Amino acid sequence: MADTSRTFEIDCELNYEVQSPSTFVFKIEAAFTAEQSIGDETLTTLPALPIGRYTDPLGNRTLRVNVGPGPFSIRYRTQATVRRLPGAPNQRETPIAYLPLDVLPYLTGSRYVESELIFNDAVRWIGTTDLGFRRVERICQWVRENVKYEVGTSKPYGTARDVLTTRTGVCRDYAHVAIGLCRALNIPARFVVGHVEWDTPPPDFHALFEAWLDGRWVLFDPTEMADPLDVIRIGTGQDAADLPFATIFGNAHMTRMAPLVFRSAGTVT
Repeated sequence: MADTSRTFEIDCELNYEVQSPSTFVFKIEAAFTAEQSIGDETLTTLPALPIGRYTDPLGNRTLRVNVGPGPFSIRYRTQATVRRLPGAPNQRETPIAYLPLDVLPYLTGSRYVESELIFNDAVRWIGTTDLGFRRVERICQWVRENVKYEVGTSKPYGTARDVLTTRTGVCRDYAHVAIGLCRALNIPARFVVGHVEWDTPPPDFHALFEAWLDGRWVLFDPTEMADPLDVIRIGTGQDAADLPFATIFGNAHMTRMAPLVFRSAGTVT
C-alpha cells in the first residue's frame, strides 16, 4: 500500500484576560493514537504556571492551570504525522450482535445527540437500503444539503434537534446531526475534534465524526471543509460535551485564538 503519511506543524496559542482567580481546563494537545505520531512537544504559559495533566483511555489529554488576574496565554507546539486509512465504498455495517462491547455506547443518545428521538426522521430522510459506507456518505450529504453552514448561529448548549429545527450551524452542529442520524439507524458513531490546516483564516479547531464500519472507526467530515486524512486528532467522545477545547471556572474572557497548522515540507501523499 502506498505511503499516505502527512506531517504537520502545530502552533496553537490561546490568549485570555483574567479578571479574578480562575481555573482553566484545556484539551488542545494532539492525542497519542495508532494513526498518528507526535514529535517533540512544547507547552508554555505566560506567566509560567504549574500544569496538571491527565490522559484518559481514549487518548484524550486534559490540562489544568490555575491562573491569577491579568493577561494569560497558553501555547502548544509540536509536529504530528498522520497515517490514517481512508474509508472505502465496500465497507459494511456490523450487526449489533457482533459489535465489540466498547463500541456499543456509541449507539445510544448523549447530551447533545438525541438519536432515539429522530429514528422516524432518519428512516424517512436516509432510508434503510445501500447499507455501510455509502449510507454514512448519504447521511453526510443530507446534512450538507439541509443545514446551512453559518458562523455565529451555533448555540453553546444546542443539540442535534435544535439544529434540525433552525437548519443552521457550524462544524460541531453538523457532526452532532450526522452522529444522531447514524445512531438512530444503528450505526455506532462518535464525535472527534482535531487540529486542521485551513486555507483561509480565521483558524479554528474542527469537529467531525467517526462511524464504525467493517471492524474499524472511519472518519467523516459532513462539512467537507477538511480532508479526514489531514485531521490531527485532539480527542474523541460521545459529543461536544466531552471535548471542549477550553473550560473556565472563574471570570475570564478570550482575547485571541490562533490554533495554527502548517503542512511540513516533504509530506508524502
